[in-house]
Amino acid sequence: MKRRDIQPIYAETYQRRKRTRRVGLGIFLVILVIISGFLLIRWHENEQLKKYPIRGVTINQNNGYIDFESLKNKGISFVYLKATQGAAYTDDSFTSNFQRSQGSQLPIGVYHYFSFTSSPTAQFKNFVRQVKYNTGSLPICIQIQYYGSFNQSSIHWKKASKEVRYLSALLRNYYKRPVVISATKQIIKSLKLTANSKTQFWLTNGRIGKPNADATFIQADSKKDFRLDRQLVFLPMSVFNGNRSEWHRYVD
Repeated sequence: MKRRDIQPIYAETYQRRKRTRRVGLGIFLVILVIISGFLLIRWHENEQLKKYPIRGVTINQNNGYIDFESLKNKGISFVYLKATQGAAYTDDSFTSNFQRSQGSQLPIGVYHYFSFTSSPTAQFKNFVRQVKYNTGSLPICIQIQYYGSFNQSSIHWKKASKEVRYLSALLRNYYKRPVVISATKQIIKSLKLTANSKTQFWLTNGRIGKPNADATFIQADSKKDFRLDRQLVFLPMSVFNGNRSEWHRYVD
């Protein structure tokens, strides 16, 4: 009788432990697959990134103090600094960032964050007032993104296209250099812009390793980690869509 009383309890306990082991093994395998997949993706991205030896970052006041010499030592070949936004906003760190960047000998560019509610003339005046002639050596960048309530369906694209073109013309004529438009493929298509010697593209959603013939720059990582002077910072990192020889011709 005792054997018959004990046997079912033991069998049930054994089966429960067996199920627990199976569940634990299943969870472990799922975690292993996820980690392996993540490492494989990172490996693939790094392999693709090797095709683009020229890499750069964009910096604004939210990034705090940046050591440009440390950036250069980390393999960064160019830097874009935020200067203005819309018709009134200016980046608080622009002047100090620009002054400190000059000692690094890195090619420097500046960018303006486009406003859908301010006139091109007002935005141009704000840029000139803040930047003066501290534009570095790279083309001036106009960064165009959705913000607030603005999205694909709420923007009057014909009006926006006209304003972007006019602002680009004002900047080109004043500073005697090309303008690069930083935006997604969708925004560039909606603005009906065409890449040429005067207007270049900086794709923020282009895929590295894929055909991006019209792009001069491609954003590779929106938050690339850099350890600079014992401080970990995250910066948007982009690549030049070409090799070193092409880059040297581009900046000369």
